[in-house]
Amino acid sequence: MRDFRGTAVAILGIAIALPASAAVLVPVPSVPNSTATTVFSINDENVIAGSYIGSGDGVEHSFFGPLGSYTSFDAGSGGSEARGINNKGVITGFSNSQNGNTATEPAFERRLDGTILNIMMSGQQLFGQAQGVSNKRSKFVGTRWDFGEHEAVAFQGRNGQWRKDPRIPDEHQASTAGGINSSGVVVGSYFQPPTHGFIGSGNHLTTVDYPSSDNQGTTLEGINDKGLVVGQWVDSSSQTHSFLLDPSTNTFTDIDVSGAANVYAWAINTAGAVAVSSDAGSYIWCLKRKQCPSGGSEIVAPVHSLKQ
Repeated sequence: MRDFRGTAVAILGIAIALPASAAVLVPVPSVPNSTATTVFSINDENVIAGSYIGSGDGVEHSFFGPLGSYTSFDAGSGGSEARGINNKGVITGFSNSQNGNTATEPAFERRLDGTILNIMMSGQQLFGQAQGVSNKRSKFVGTRWDFGEHEAVAFQGRNGQWRKDPRIPDEHQASTAGGINSSGVVVGSYFQPPTHGFIGSGNHLTTVDYPSSDNQGTTLEGINDKGLVVGQWVDSSSQTHSFLLDPSTNTFTDIDVSGAANVYAWAINTAGAVAVSSDAGSYIWCLKRKQCPSGGSEIVAPVHSLKQ
């Protein structure tokens, strides 16, 4: 790790393989009448949020609820994705999702009563993606499009308003933010190149790179109130892999899905349940069975520790 602005730190060292753990993988039931269901977040009540493609209209819609019991909603036209949900039921995301262009995707915050707020910045609609939302004060983070610099920029907000951008090294070319916990610690990534993950708290920023010689880029997507982090890394074949990081021990645990070439870990709740999507379906992954919703099966989870 490397740290910038105040205290700069980097997770660096030699990766040492440790005995594998026996993790648990719980399938996420598909939304009825859908052709694809993607989970992006899970809160401490095991309520998930995500999106699905309707079988009748081919449009992407947002949803939330306990596994197999969902409520669907749309936040705007052109499809929408629910990306984050906290314990209060506040949901974040973006609309016009099927356009595939951050510069034309309005970010939103959905209140528990169903009210949808367009996220504003200096009186103007913020375009980009709102993602992780904290349990305390419902702060959220995401990625906004800077029309002046023509680049993606990590941001933090609350109550439907942009508040500030995390402090990241000046040399970076673009940045994203994926998660925030109740202590205000933010995780995301920046491109410098290649892409590096970061953990930011105040003036302290720690850079995280997954420990593999084949690593072509790392992003951090979620952090829970215990400080555990989930993220993704891309190999030289452009396949995406995922991991759980314990920053207190510099230990990476691989998150695998049998039969999947690409695995995406998005968010982690306080118990340690991780929202995971893949090209073989969506799942809740847990390092221990007691952390997970009922059901599922045990899988092998390779573990790597960094020797400084």
